[in-house]
Amino acid sequence: MAVGVLWILQGAAQAQSDPLLLRSSPLLEERISPRQDKEGAVFVTGQRLIIQPDLKAVIEGQAHLRKPGMSLRADRLEYEQSQDTVAASGGIQINRPGSQFQGSELKLQVDSFQGALNQATFEIFGNGAHGTASQLEFIDPSRALVHQATYTTCRRTPGPDWLPSWLLKATRISIDNEESTIKAEGVKVRFQSLPEVTLPAASFPLTADRRSGLLPPIIGITTRNGAEIVQPYYFDIAPNRDATVTTHVMSKRGIAVDTEFRYLEKDYRGQTRLNLMPSDTLSDQARWGFSTQHNGRIDTGIDRIGSLGLGLNLNRVSDDNYWQDFRRTGLVLTQRLLPSTGVLSWGRGAFNMTAQVQRWQTLQDINAPILPPYDRTPQIGMSYGQWQANGLDWSVRGDTTRFEADFSRNPGRVAQNGERSFVQAQVSRPWIRPWGFFTPKLQLHATRYQLDHPMVNGISSANRVLPTYSLDTGLVFERAAQWFGRSVAQTLEPRAFYAKTPFKDQSMLPVYDSGVTDFNLSTIYSENTFVGNDRLMDNDALTLGVTSRFFDPNNGAELLNVGVAQRIRFTDQRVLLNNPPLNTPPAASAGLSDLLVGAGVRWDNRWALDNTVQINNQTNDISRNTLQLRYYPSPYRVLNAAYRLNRGISEQLDLGWQWPLSDLIGRANSAADSAWTRSPGQGLGPDRWFTVGRMNFSLSESRMVESIMGLEYDAGCWIGRIVFERNQRTIATSNTRLLFQLELVGLARVGSSPLAVLRNNIPRYQDLRDSPSQPSRFQNYE
Repeated sequence: MAVGVLWILQGAAQAQSDPLLLRSSPLLEERISPRQDKEGAVFVTGQRLIIQPDLKAVIEGQAHLRKPGMSLRADRLEYEQSQDTVAASGGIQINRPGSQFQGSELKLQVDSFQGALNQATFEIFGNGAHGTASQLEFIDPSRALVHQATYTTCRRTPGPDWLPSWLLKATRISIDNEESTIKAEGVKVRFQSLPEVTLPAASFPLTADRRSGLLPPIIGITTRNGAEIVQPYYFDIAPNRDATVTTHVMSKRGIAVDTEFRYLEKDYRGQTRLNLMPSDTLSDQARWGFSTQHNGRIDTGIDRIGSLGLGLNLNRVSDDNYWQDFRRTGLVLTQRLLPSTGVLSWGRGAFNMTAQVQRWQTLQDINAPILPPYDRTPQIGMSYGQWQANGLDWSVRGDTTRFEADFSRNPGRVAQNGERSFVQAQVSRPWIRPWGFFTPKLQLHATRYQLDHPMVNGISSANRVLPTYSLDTGLVFERAAQWFGRSVAQTLEPRAFYAKTPFKDQSMLPVYDSGVTDFNLSTIYSENTFVGNDRLMDNDALTLGVTSRFFDPNNGAELLNVGVAQRIRFTDQRVLLNNPPLNTPPAASAGLSDLLVGAGVRWDNRWALDNTVQINNQTNDISRNTLQLRYYPSPYRVLNAAYRLNRGISEQLDLGWQWPLSDLIGRANSAADSAWTRSPGQGLGPDRWFTVGRMNFSLSESRMVESIMGLEYDAGCWIGRIVFERNQRTIATSNTRLLFQLELVGLARVGSSPLAVLRNNIPRYQDLRDSPSQPSRFQNYE
């Protein structure tokens, strides 16, 4: 041994100038190649070997046979080399990638992995399942039949009195690793001390991969629909297409069917959803909802034209009350304004063209009517721009649109249908350096209206041409600093923004697609406080602000930012969004605007704080305040809190959380719990209670607007959830739901699913059982 070591050291000294290179070995690949499986050598070891060369080998005492992808241990092995078969007895244990089998007697054809194992136990590492069988029949390396089987994912604990919390018994179980499915026949399922549930057959996945079949049924109770039973069926049509058909039986309404179809191709993708209730016993009418989205491109076959982009977003429902009665049908169909849009686009370099048609369906509520938006029938737009690295930036964009609306259900309002065409051209010359920037900009807006009916002044057409001048400039100072004993890089960034737009009376012009922007630390540095193209703010104002940021010098992460800004108006703002009556005061008076102060803190990965405050310049009172806090110390522990004030309009407190109750009662993690949590997405260990919820409370009205309260219990191999949800439908009425779910881990979820409710309402909520990653074949490698 010493000579061998000396030779290695001498060789290393002679070749020390040569670089060391690591080579990948096929023996360490996660998947075994067919060639390795066929041609891999068979190794046998044991305390006593009786060998007949090229014929037979008998191994007794700690017998071990190993080949690529399989390890077999037993008290005694007989290996027929000519037939490549093995017979084993006593203490049998077979390890294969992703599974382990034990039994008393085995006959196996090694190469094809065909045979039978008597009085067997098995374990599937992918989902933590294990069970027993009178006989385990191996069909091939990927498939097996388990006769007179038991199946559970409950972890065995020491002691003869152990019984799993849930257990599936079956006359036969088919395990297909290639299809990642388990099919059981003659099924009986027991949970705790409840009566057994008998099923003729059942199928469930080994992994989170998609498979056609019945999904777990849903049972729920709501105030509007009564008791509800839902049975979905999933169709795995192709790797890029699938569909789900769901039947709803509601005690108060009747039967409804939901159908969802999704597709994904190289040049396009989309989904379609149809909800149909032939007869609603409460409203005595047919109810339906339709929603489809499609995005893709169309190849024209002409090289000079290229491809056209196509986008469709169609949404329609049967009646005004649909959004209140069928909140389960998805976000879009439960809104009161439903858009249907078709867009055709084309681009070549910096030139782009679009054509779209958009129509709205407005769902009216007699207690809270809303004004319908204007339809675009059609809208045609073009844009072109050039952005130079060290020169002028310029662009031109414009469109012409036909606007139509029907205000017949809104007494006192008259739609101003007509056409609007506009062109906006702008040119700027930015100078950007590490120490600051300086950007002058000139814009020209030209707009023409042609209305179907005359305006108040008797004219049915109008033109508006306005220029806008702006100058945006700022400096950046940086230094190294220490904050609370931590090294940081701090910046100080003063900024000045001036904008000038002359006044022009626009009170007679219709408002088709314009609105007022939110007043915040971003929009205060803009030329126009309106969005859309119907209003241009008369502007002669200077905005001054300063921002200071703190960065981690090691990774550049922003730890803290603090900003303040205020606008100085040299003249009154006289342009308002809607047509004002006579003697209306200006939208904003000359002088100082309200003061904006904002801060954001990300001092570490656990805490996040954002706060924006608007202080009234006249009274020094807080006009608006938005405070958001998130605390995320570790997985399955999150607390979100928000306070929103808009003085004179609303004041709300929002609280959301997911937290283990064990923390509140002082329970510490055990060694077993710590081992459990090493697997991501697998909870914090068995026997854990979690509290989850979200509450939105109106302080100004002293009432709860929305509330979700629930408990989750993680028993290790099963999870229980119960969630109460209350949504405010109108000022006087609300809808409540009670959601219950029992999840037999690795088998099925039974009950109404609160998971979508929790994910949509609690930021950073985590499912106690995310889809686990498949284990390595080296997990039980021998």
